[in-house]
Amino acid sequence: MSINRGVVVDVVSTGARPISVSSTIPMALVLTADAGVPAGMKYFDSIKDALADPEISAATGGNILKYLQFGEDKYGLIVPLVLSIAHIDADAAIEKSNVIGAINALATAPSIFGIRPDIIGVGDWSTDIDVQNAIVATSSKLKARAFVDLDATDNADAITKRDALGSRRVTPVFTNLTDWNTAINATDEYSASIVLAYLRASIDGSKDIGYSYSISNRVIPVGGVKTIREFLAGFQDETDPLNEKQITSFINYSGIRTWNYETCDIDPIWQDARRVRIFDLASFAVIGGIFWAVDKDLNALDAASDSLRAFMANLVGSDVMLGFNVYLDKERTTPTAITNGEFYFTIEAQETPSPALIKVTFDRVDAYSSVVYKRLA
Repeated sequence: MSINRGVVVDVVSTGARPISVSSTIPMALVLTADAGVPAGMKYFDSIKDALADPEISAATGGNILKYLQFGEDKYGLIVPLVLSIAHIDADAAIEKSNVIGAINALATAPSIFGIRPDIIGVGDWSTDIDVQNAIVATSSKLKARAFVDLDATDNADAITKRDALGSRRVTPVFTNLTDWNTAINATDEYSASIVLAYLRASIDGSKDIGYSYSISNRVIPVGGVKTIREFLAGFQDETDPLNEKQITSFINYSGIRTWNYETCDIDPIWQDARRVRIFDLASFAVIGGIFWAVDKDLNALDAASDSLRAFMANLVGSDVMLGFNVYLDKERTTPTAITNGEFYFTIEAQETPSPALIKVTFDRVDAYSSVVYKRLA
C-alpha cells in the first residue's frame, strides 16, 4: 500500500488515559515451617489456596499453619499473597538468621512474581531488633509497610523499644494478642505483626478507596490482649503516652479495638501512616499510568499531563484528596532539559483528613431562663 498517494488512515488518541489505585493490594507474610516444607518464596491467589498447597498443609512444625488458618478463619482474604518461608531450628540463632533471610528475599518478589507486596507481616520474630531492622530495610526497598511487635511490659518499655526505630514504613505495636487456637485446644498468643497485616488488607478490600482508610478504632476478632492498657474514654489514660510516641495499642471498648495508626518516622509529616500510604499508592499508580508516554512524542506528553490531572480529580471526587494542582516545573524543565527529553511535573495535593480528636464543649449559659417563666405562667 502506498503512503504517498491515495487515502491513508491513521488512528491516534490524545485523550487522557485512566489511572487508578487498585483495591486488590498484594501482601507478604514471613512464616516458619519444618524442613519438610521447602524454604523460599511461594505465590498464591489467596490464603485458602496457600492452605491447600500439599507441601504447606503437611507442615508439622513452625507457625505457618497457625497464622494461615487464623487469616482464613478471621478474614478470608482473597488477595495476592507471597509467602516467604523460613525453616525452624533447635538453635534459635540459626532460626533467626533464616527469618532474616526470608525477609530480605521479599525484595526480589517483584522480579520473580511480577507483583510488589505492599503489606508485610512477620510471625513471632518481629520483636527482635535485628529482625526489625531487616523489616525496615526490605519495606524501604519495596516502599511497603509493616508492623513490628514491641511486646512491651509497660509504657516505659514500649517507648524505649520504639525509640530504636525510625522509619515511615513501620508501625510499632505495643503488645501481641491472644485467641483460641483450635489446633491445640487452648488460648494461644498471636503476633500483632501478622494480625494487623491481615486487618490492613481486609480494610483495603472493603471499598475501592479502602487503602486510604485508617486501621485505628477497628474491632479485631480476637479473644484478648497479652498486656492490657487502661483506656478511659474522655479521660487521660495509659494509651496517651503511647499515642504521643506513635505506638499502636489495643483498647477494650465495645470489643477489642486498634488504637492509633502511625509510623515511627522522625519527620512528623510522615508519622501519619494513612498519609504515607495514600501518597505511596498514588505514586505507584502514576508510574504505571503514564509509563506508556516515555519515548513518545509531545502529544503523548500532553496526554500524560491530562491523565495526571484526571487521576487527581478522581481522587478528589472519591474523597481521598481535598484538592490538587498539577503543573510543569519550569525551573527544572530548562531548555537544556527539554533538549535532553526531560520533563518535570509537580503535583501539589492534600489528603482528606481522618479525625483523630473530636472535642465537644458544653457551655452552661443563662440564656434559656425565660423558659421557666413561660412554664410557670
